[in-house]
Amino acid sequence: GQIPGCLVVSGFHTTPSPSAQPVGEPSPSGSEEPPPCTAPEDGSTREPRFSLGFISTPCCSRGSGPKNARRKRDLVLSKLVHNVHNHITNQRRFNGSESIKSSWNIGVVKFLLEKLRHELVTSQHNYTDKELKGACVAYFLTKRREYRNSLNPFKGLKEKEEKKLRSRRYRLFANRAGVARLLGPEEQRLWQGVTEELMSDEEDSPSEPGVWVARSPRFRAAPLTQLCYRLDINAKHGAKANRVYGPPSERLPSAEAQLLPPHLYDPRFQEHEEGGDSNSAPFRPPHKAFCPDLRPFLEIKVEKDE
Repeated sequence: GQIPGCLVVSGFHTTPSPSAQPVGEPSPSGSEEPPPCTAPEDGSTREPRFSLGFISTPCCSRGSGPKNARRKRDLVLSKLVHNVHNHITNQRRFNGSESIKSSWNIGVVKFLLEKLRHELVTSQHNYTDKELKGACVAYFLTKRREYRNSLNPFKGLKEKEEKKLRSRRYRLFANRAGVARLLGPEEQRLWQGVTEELMSDEEDSPSEPGVWVARSPRFRAAPLTQLCYRLDINAKHGAKANRVYGPPSERLPSAEAQLLPPHLYDPRFQEHEEGGDSNSAPFRPPHKAFCPDLRPFLEIKVEKDE
């Protein structure tokens, strides 16, 4: 029988794909690269068809957390665009050094749209032309970002590090939010309005492989910081042996964070630092190790080659 939510194109042999990864869970290899497309075995010159059976659900979801402002990506469509664009027989590929409005890239979009319509003739997914074009443009932005990162490797490395820290803050926020629901009404009231931006940056230790150094944001109010430590004591995440506390993070608050109430956001955090106010120093939990200031080691410098 056919698996619900999957479309398998008949007529060609496909190799067994690995067990489906749950939606929203990272793969063990940490790579989001989709599997290669399949081609006919008989060596004929017929146009290859691409199997859509490697994904078990038609679209991506983020669970039951707060609604994400970004548009949810359709994994079936995005992987199909990837396979069609990067197939070995395709010579019309995006040029990341040019705009999406260049004659070449416009031609690539038209070519991909034609191929996608052909591949989706027998599909149960009824995509509109707007959705197909949006997926093509989204993939162009990926190729353009890859091109720009190749020109400035330091910028690409910095963006990758920021993305990793942001992902860890989201995971830390989800863990703490789950524990906060089990506490009393006073703690739940204090937790209301908290965002992932108020979570600590869990950086990789430069001296101990596998150790995360949690650096709380300087602008986080002291009552919320103490509540976070209480949540960590009752959570598996905070009790990890490879997680230690470090000095405050250098990250600055966003405009949205500055609008939060004073029990969450400390608007005078810079005054406390300049005045050396010891009363506003971050509370250090006694149950965890503390890592010294790692900022000199974490700084990445790029020198010009003379």
